[in-house]
Amino acid sequence: MSLTSEQKNELLAVLGRTGGHREVMKQERVIPAAYQAMLSKVERETLTLSFEGMPDVRVIVSRDPDRPSDCPLHVNFHGGGFIFPQDGDDDLYCAHVALGIHGIVVDVDYACSDVNPYPAAMHQAYAVTRWAAAQAQAWGADDRRISAGGHSAGGNLAAVSAMEALRTGEFQLNLVVLDYAANDNYFVLEGEENIRSRAFSLLYSDGDAELLKDPTISPVFASLDQLTGFPPVLIVEAGLCPFVETNRKFGGMLKAAGASVRFVRYPESRHGFTVRMNGEWQDAQQVIIDAICTAEPVS
Repeated sequence: MSLTSEQKNELLAVLGRTGGHREVMKQERVIPAAYQAMLSKVERETLTLSFEGMPDVRVIVSRDPDRPSDCPLHVNFHGGGFIFPQDGDDDLYCAHVALGIHGIVVDVDYACSDVNPYPAAMHQAYAVTRWAAAQAQAWGADDRRISAGGHSAGGNLAAVSAMEALRTGEFQLNLVVLDYAANDNYFVLEGEENIRSRAFSLLYSDGDAELLKDPTISPVFASLDQLTGFPPVLIVEAGLCPFVETNRKFGGMLKAAGASVRFVRYPESRHGFTVRMNGEWQDAQQVIIDAICTAEPVS
């Protein structure tokens, strides 16, 4: 099934009516001048990549100009419910991470679901991660130190890309960062309090509720076989986020499949805090940087 234009507009209207939290977070924050200045300290390159069978995808590559040889390479997927594009907050975040890891960050501006619903973003996420892995040696990065991570919907894409890499064996990741990740996009169909999340999910699945149980949309529906061999994982939790329990559930599944999983919870922080610069965002970003720096290379 596919959403009609009227149904899509109704869901978009829900997002328009319920976006106050996102705007409040932006208005409340105070961005340190030193953090803003990081954007001018990295080498940035914007590329448009073409892959067969999917829309073109924009990527922004941020490099620490003082990076050593064999530096780490990190692929980042922004949040935004699969519908909002990459924005300046992600530019700042990726600059900070690139400088913090003394390496390279590839930020993926994947397709928005109002125009290109599932599986467009999922296919792009995997294709760009595979492409970045293939560039590592030419860029002077260590192809044994390639990690992927994301926030909210982007965390979902990072997890799904790691699952697909396990299936294909085309490359290996040494770390996956799941930052308040949207790992279960089906549970939000229940309960009036989930009206905004429900709109995001149905726009992503083009109105197909049962499709939301597919592991490539909701990794909590994956089998242990699909997760066996998963890279080490850092799960960053916002205590006031509606995805806390699903993050715990998915982390438990990964542990059961044999993965090394580390949970870091920020009890007073809200969904979106890490990149939107609210709550304990500075500590969370440093935890992510430290995890990338200390992750063991794949053997």
